[in-house]
Amino acid sequence: MNRDIESAVKRGRGYWFVDGFGEMAAGGVFAILGAAVILRGAAPRDSLPAWLLATGVDIGLIKLAGFTAAVFAVWWLRDRFTYPRTGYVRGTFPAAQALGFVRNVFLIAVLPLLALAAVFLLVPAARGALASLPAWLPAAMGIFLGGCCYALGEWAGLRRFRLDGMAILLAGIAVAAAELLAGLPAAGSGAALPLEEILDRALIGMGLFTLASGAALFLSGLITFLRYRRENPAPFREDA
Repeated sequence: MNRDIESAVKRGRGYWFVDGFGEMAAGGVFAILGAAVILRGAAPRDSLPAWLLATGVDIGLIKLAGFTAAVFAVWWLRDRFTYPRTGYVRGTFPAAQALGFVRNVFLIAVLPLLALAAVFLLVPAARGALASLPAWLPAAMGIFLGGCCYALGEWAGLRRFRLDGMAILLAGIAVAAAELLAGLPAAGSGAALPLEEILDRALIGMGLFTLASGAALFLSGLITFLRYRRENPAPFREDA
């Protein structure tokens, strides 16, 4: 009985992802963010502090504008495409939900990076790991974001989110492996790379990871949308 109730609850949660719009929107933002990070990592610079500041501002603006636009775009598309086909219990305008989503993105994606930077600056023993940053950062983000996506699949009872989580994890591991194969000094070995090279490789690696993760999410959403459109080709009409 409890299992039946849990299954029904999960079906209700999964309904809000039935059209694939959320995944396509998130994947698109991730792809844009990844491309911007790659360009920033490859861009020439006059001074390291100014470059770091400009990079942080660019990433922050893309996240804020991109995810906010994605929330409203998904809401607009569902209001005009999905709900006329499979229904919706109308609630309030999702402005509060959008602000909450942006807040959560900040807490999940920005605060950990700030904490990481603080550790490197304030804890001398941790600075040895900075040389291998291009390898372990994509792997760590792959584990974290892939785990979040997998947990979402468990919460909503959707197998495709579990597959998306595995794809994101594999993307992080692949980028980390490529960086290791390209050659990085081990932490504590005494070898060192120039700080600018470390940051360049870390940014480009994270850009590639983010771009690959966005592509996986977008493809998953597109497949879901095409299947949904085939199963629901026209808006529902009550017989007179």
